[in-house]
Amino acid sequence: MKEYDAIVIGSGGGAKIVQGLAKLGQRVALVEEGRTGGTCLNKGCIPSKMLIHPAGMAAKIRALRKLHIDAETKSVDFEALIASINHYTDTTSGKLTDNFQQAENVDYYAGTARFTANNVVAVADDSLTAETIVIATGSRPAIPDIPGLADVPYMTSEHALRNRKLPHRLIVLGGGYIAAELGGAYANLGSEVTFILRSTFLRREDTEIIKEFEKVFRGGKTIHAHTRVAAVGYDQGVFRVSCRGGDNTPFEVEADALLVATGVTPNADQLGLENTGIKRDDSGFIAVDDYLQTSVPGVYAMGDVAGNYLFRHSVNFEAEYWLGTRYLADQPHPIVYPPMPSAVFTHPEIASVGSSESTLRQRGVDPVVAVARYPSCAMAVARGLDHGLVKLLFDRDKGQLLGAHIVGEEASTLIQELVLAMTAKLTAHDMYRQVYIHPAFPEVVRNALRTALLELDPDKAICFG
Repeated sequence: MKEYDAIVIGSGGGAKIVQGLAKLGQRVALVEEGRTGGTCLNKGCIPSKMLIHPAGMAAKIRALRKLHIDAETKSVDFEALIASINHYTDTTSGKLTDNFQQAENVDYYAGTARFTANNVVAVADDSLTAETIVIATGSRPAIPDIPGLADVPYMTSEHALRNRKLPHRLIVLGGGYIAAELGGAYANLGSEVTFILRSTFLRREDTEIIKEFEKVFRGGKTIHAHTRVAAVGYDQGVFRVSCRGGDNTPFEVEADALLVATGVTPNADQLGLENTGIKRDDSGFIAVDDYLQTSVPGVYAMGDVAGNYLFRHSVNFEAEYWLGTRYLADQPHPIVYPPMPSAVFTHPEIASVGSSESTLRQRGVDPVVAVARYPSCAMAVARGLDHGLVKLLFDRDKGQLLGAHIVGEEASTLIQELVLAMTAKLTAHDMYRQVYIHPAFPEVVRNALRTALLELDPDKAICFG
């Protein structure tokens, strides 16, 4: 039995915990069954954006005719693109492994962690124990129970980011952010993409945002919404997906490749939790309290495996909270999440923070709704954009921001001003007091603020000309 001050399972969000504890002089065991760096580095955020960016550039080149520029994409060396992505992520992961293996106060264990008791973890032939254990094992693609699917060589998001051959035809099962990002990237790089959606795209986003998104995103793709997949087959390199549409009419789709992106499931089921008192909720996530502690004292969980939020930036926040409250604060305090933003890196981008209009109205809130379209901004005109909008939702009495939603170019950057506004509880007047650079994209946020202020404080309408 090897004794440590702390055991950390998972080197994605868990890496920040290990680094912090080691700096504090704690002796730490880090356990990782896959590539060091977790999902974000190896098969998620970073490699997907390295694929999405050049795919978006290809789409922009095709759109240059709007600016009277005759340009074309003659070819895309897809194999070289994927190879460069994999080289970067694999090299970075290898450097992280070396750093942990050489770090003072850290023992690195490559293998699967399995609890044998509340505070004992087995890794291969080693047994580790500590009073403090942190579980940060993330999540993996959820595979739906579809007849025939288990017998065909489908891709998940991980495979799609290591696949060296661009398929001529691709079927995407799913309409969430992973499906939209990767399916959209493959389409922009030249694949004929067919989406099969159980309902609609990105159904958690504001409906007005999705309506604007689909105006652009649908171009060049085949989309079957409100569709049920009945069976999947594969023969001589061709996938055949049997479907039933919303009116129950059967039809079949064929393609050279199949991407299954129908959600994620937490990596909690292979940890041997049945040997402990650690409880999971009905969806399989590890249950934690307001201190991120599980039902076993001294054992904590964070990130995707706990399921409070499924973002890398949220587990970074949780890790910093956990280190601060346990080792730097006078006494532990419960976690308080600030407004949590999200972004979908499609073409066009989507970004949001706070509540949607429909959610607020379901709660009985009548918000001030302010919308400004990108073409109202000079920079959008300069770039030839005919789409995109900013939607802001304000408390009618206090004037504070309740939700912000953007679809359009640089949405993931524009949202940050609104994240700050929500976090600091700024009013529309507070936000409008700053000077907006002209001509730049933030002016579309300013234009939405003007619309809100016309309703919040109509006496000042003369100021806006």
